[in-house]
Amino acid sequence: MNKKGMVDFPMWLAVTLLILAIFVPVAIGMVNDLKDDTAVLAAKAEADKIENMVKGAYYSGAGSADTVSVSLSGGSCLVIGGDGSDSYCISILIDDTVFEKMYLQRPSVRFLGDPVYIMGNNRTVSAECVIENGVYGVRVSVID
Repeated sequence: MNKKGMVDFPMWLAVTLLILAIFVPVAIGMVNDLKDDTAVLAAKAEADKIENMVKGAYYSGAGSADTVSVSLSGGSCLVIGGDGSDSYCISILIDDTVFEKMYLQRPSVRFLGDPVYIMGNNRTVSAECVIENGVYGVRVSVID
């Protein structure tokens, strides 16, 4: 039996375990980031549908309304409106963490009323263009 091979094996094993110890956490982190990115992209596509519906109702003038069906998976949530500058945006949340805020521009549409939280599959969202207390904007609600 070769004594050099007996000495080299523990060294080879130690180096292999060291490489795995470094690589495995990095790979797990990359997979988690990929899951978050996929969830954000899917939620952004649904937010785009809502944005287009809202802009259509806004351009059509006070009294006009429209609906759209939205499906969000897992821990995804869309928050429409809010206080201050949030009254002009759709926020994308994944597991209660804000990943992106989409501000409606051209036109800058204001969401009236309390923030609307949208979660789950096959939700019907309604937008109605209204004038409340002299403020022109869109009121969004979840029908079902």
